[in-house]
Amino acid sequence: MDTKVVGIVTDPDLPTEIANRLKDDLPEILSQGVTDKVSWDIRVKCESMPLDEDGNLVIWENSQQLKDEEGYDYIICLTELTRRLESQLVLSDVNMDYDVALISLPALGPIRLRHHVKNGIIRVVRVMADDGLQPDREATTKHRPMKLSHSMQAPVRQETADKQGRGTDSYLAVEGFRGRMRLLFGMVRINRPWRMLPNLSSAIAAAAAAAAFGIFFASIWTMADSLVPGRLLFISVSAMAAMIAWLIVYNGLWLRDKNLSNSQDVKLYNAATFLSLSVGVLCMYVFLLVVTFLGSLAVIPGAYFEKTLGHPITLFDYVELAWFASSMGTFAGALGSSFESDSAIRQATYGKREKERHEKISEDHGE
Repeated sequence: MDTKVVGIVTDPDLPTEIANRLKDDLPEILSQGVTDKVSWDIRVKCESMPLDEDGNLVIWENSQQLKDEEGYDYIICLTELTRRLESQLVLSDVNMDYDVALISLPALGPIRLRHHVKNGIIRVVRVMADDGLQPDREATTKHRPMKLSHSMQAPVRQETADKQGRGTDSYLAVEGFRGRMRLLFGMVRINRPWRMLPNLSSAIAAAAAAAAFGIFFASIWTMADSLVPGRLLFISVSAMAAMIAWLIVYNGLWLRDKNLSNSQDVKLYNAATFLSLSVGVLCMYVFLLVVTFLGSLAVIPGAYFEKTLGHPITLFDYVELAWFASSMGTFAGALGSSFESDSAIRQATYGKREKERHEKISEDHGE
């Protein structure tokens, strides 16, 4: 039985993790989803692919050299960057003349990422594989686009285009409001903003110090007791909004049209930055709330708390105190975030990372 070698070239971090987790299962998956007439050999290589002047990955230009060096029959690039062909955002792109493909993780959405990557790999390999290897596909030219599986029909559409000098592309274009929302939340998922927590150590320290006043000062107890849940919610949302705004302004994270070569991406990247920071700050707030609540239970005796408030207390009184104190602490945490490393905060900003990666690769190539 002949062997077909599929090289999965991945960006560092999440794409590499996903590829390595799928690697052992992919031979059987491709045998069932593409053809069992060959033996599938899956190889994962972590390597940042070069970008063109518009910030798009170049997946075909150096593909033959990579095939010769690594012995690949097909190349699939798995990237955390968005993919744009002219004005269209793309989920996957197959260059059928060079047998090289790209799958953009953000366009797959925020959930069931490995499942969608698996389906995406099946789809692009079916496009690249010869007709003779696939019994359910009638013999025709290699440039015939594949019918989408049901799980990939919406919100994308399949297109085929001939590009002079670079062959024929078969790609899945993201379409409609639903598709853009899936892409946006996929970008947030790629950022993994909950991992910001260790990088906000200075902010958390400042927030915890301020929240401690709520535990040790009786005036804060009575003030928290006088606030209704609706007002407490408003204060907490305001505190988190203030911290998000401070992080964006202080670290210069808001992009303008001049920051990227494609101005259509600016709003998308800014939205992803805002949502990523929102998730990260929310995680910090919840952590602070839990710590403050446990601290208040440990430090404040129930009888003394009841005497100070002047009415019988319940567990919810401790929750209200922790809630109010955490909001106070979050305002202080915004100032504490000024001491964080700029690169640590930037990890949660999608457009900033892509811009820097583009600049770095350009410098590495002496452009």
